[in-house]
Amino acid sequence: MSTTLIEEFKKHHDISPDGTAFLTELETSIGKDLWLSAGGHWAEISIAKFRRVAMEKLAAELRGNSVDSYKSAWTEVVRDFHDSFWGEHRLAKKEKKPRTEEQIIFWELFSYIWILLQALFIVKTLIFYLGLKSAQEGTTDGKISVALAILFSFVSLGWFAYRKSKNSKKD
Repeated sequence: MSTTLIEEFKKHHDISPDGTAFLTELETSIGKDLWLSAGGHWAEISIAKFRRVAMEKLAAELRGNSVDSYKSAWTEVVRDFHDSFWGEHRLAKKEKKPRTEEQIIFWELFSYIWILLQALFIVKTLIFYLGLKSAQEGTTDGKISVALAILFSFVSLGWFAYRKSKNSKKD
């Protein structure tokens, strides 16, 4: 969204004070009137086109400088949009926005913190609990469950190391 609706409208038509007030109010509701009410997901390029074309069509439909003439012209623009979507098509899926540097750092750090908490608290508590239970009962099932918990600990740490080494090779 590089330009405001007022700037875009001024490229096609002179604007009155009533028009300035109308377009200022329209700036907050244009999405609801056009692409949000049409449903689905739209590309950012499509939304920019909708804003530009809407102002072109509003300037062409405008008959006077009163608020009522702006409202009736806007009604025609909205009807025209919903008839054809001005040649644009909805996306099957929402566009993925690229992650910011802060988000990349956060999720990288989060994975290290999670594996630390898992190793220190979750797996260690599980091993201690199963070990104490196995020592009290002295059954083969208890010894197998302790061995499985220790194996899970090594496998999860090994899997984490494998994933992180794979990610560092991509860089």
